[in-house]
Amino acid sequence: MNCAIADLSVYQPSSAQAWDRPRAIHLYRRMQFGATIQTVQAALQQSPTAVVDDLIQAALATPYTPVPDFADKPQSAYGLALLESILERDGYAREWIGALQGFGLRGRMELFWHNHFVTRFDVYESSSYLYQYHRLLQEYALGDFREFVRRIGLTPAMLVFLNGTQNAAGAPNENYARELYELFTLGVDNGYTQTDVEETARALTGYTNVTEPWGPILFDPAAHDDGAKTIFGQTDNWGYDDVIDLLFEQRGPQVARFIAGKLYRHFVNPAPHAAVIEQLADVFAAADWNIAALLRALFQSAHFFDDANVATIIPGHLEHQLIFYTEVGIPVISSLTAAGIYGGITEHGQALFNPVDVAGWPGNRAWINTTSLIYRRNTVESQLGLLSLLNYGNWVTLVQEATDATQDVELVCEDLVRYFIPKGLQYAATFEAALLNFQGEIPQNYFDDGTWTVDYYATPFQLAGLLRFLNQLPEFQLK
Repeated sequence: MNCAIADLSVYQPSSAQAWDRPRAIHLYRRMQFGATIQTVQAALQQSPTAVVDDLIQAALATPYTPVPDFADKPQSAYGLALLESILERDGYAREWIGALQGFGLRGRMELFWHNHFVTRFDVYESSSYLYQYHRLLQEYALGDFREFVRRIGLTPAMLVFLNGTQNAAGAPNENYARELYELFTLGVDNGYTQTDVEETARALTGYTNVTEPWGPILFDPAAHDDGAKTIFGQTDNWGYDDVIDLLFEQRGPQVARFIAGKLYRHFVNPAPHAAVIEQLADVFAAADWNIAALLRALFQSAHFFDDANVATIIPGHLEHQLIFYTEVGIPVISSLTAAGIYGGITEHGQALFNPVDVAGWPGNRAWINTTSLIYRRNTVESQLGLLSLLNYGNWVTLVQEATDATQDVELVCEDLVRYFIPKGLQYAATFEAALLNFQGEIPQNYFDDGTWTVDYYATPFQLAGLLRFLNQLPEFQLK
């Protein structure tokens, strides 16, 4: 149940809904992979609408991933083809993980679309196809959704994954036509019929000319069905581009509502809010399918900042770890760290470029089970001792800047808790336990007589103790 009462009107900070640290953290956790305490503090000196605009502009200006040497590599260029291609995929995935923090909102949207326009490397097997597919996710992450849909269906990864290369006149394959409507634009049984799927499949025929394994896939006019087709009640000799045009002309409101709803559930609250989603759909259509315009309306809204939408989402394993690393001031740039993350998330169900099926990872509560929860907790736990040493100076600063208190250990602890768990802890007994873990082995009289302050030499190790405790709480999984 969604209890948020605010609508899509622009968020205006007030005494009831202050632009404060918890709301700034909420914004950064949803729009990118968290933020350092310094970034959060700087954001509070701006208006929230300006921060959103800056994050969107930064995402639009983010450079694309460098073109790898396998970008156009056919199978004939390999020795042990599949093995070498898998190694290239793994290396590319690790590089992507290492860069995602710096991609900000663009990175968040790449992951979102990767789980929307799903393909599976295990089916097409070509690292070249993988790169071409991922490059398109980057190009259109915040761009023109209509053109995104047009382009994605012609990527080799999608053509192979959903059998487009087998879709020929006289023997149409319905796989892509069905998913185009059911998963990518309209939603299940929403605005299309089985006849629409069958006729669309005929219109999409012809992309069958595979010049060589893992090479370019070209249109073959001889394999295209050039007969009349009836789609959404319109009859003509429709082809590929016509299908996309008809879809947005004849079913635009359904497309807008479906995409707005999916973005809402991913970035705001898994429990949909019908009225706000309808407003978002109107914005999307009016903006001529510009994704950035939809995101701006969403993230600048009073609804997004409503308390009922804070800490409502369980992020995927990758997002969970990147947010943690960001908030404790650790850039994930080393190949060793990225490799560790990649191996762990793959083992526990988030294999990049291999979502579980064409519908993608279910998300939210599906990320948590008896083994994955232990994995998520152990991953954070394993880092804390080393991080408190290697990141000593930054953690001193984090403790100092996360609080206005200087000597009151309870207030300092409370502010740190609300940095990592913006809604705070539900029970007083839980906070008391958190406080004990933060105090650690420091004698009580140090807190009583003023010996201890936020400048105390042991604060980074105290922070590690607090994080060990928080990491075991269910609230720590919510973002």
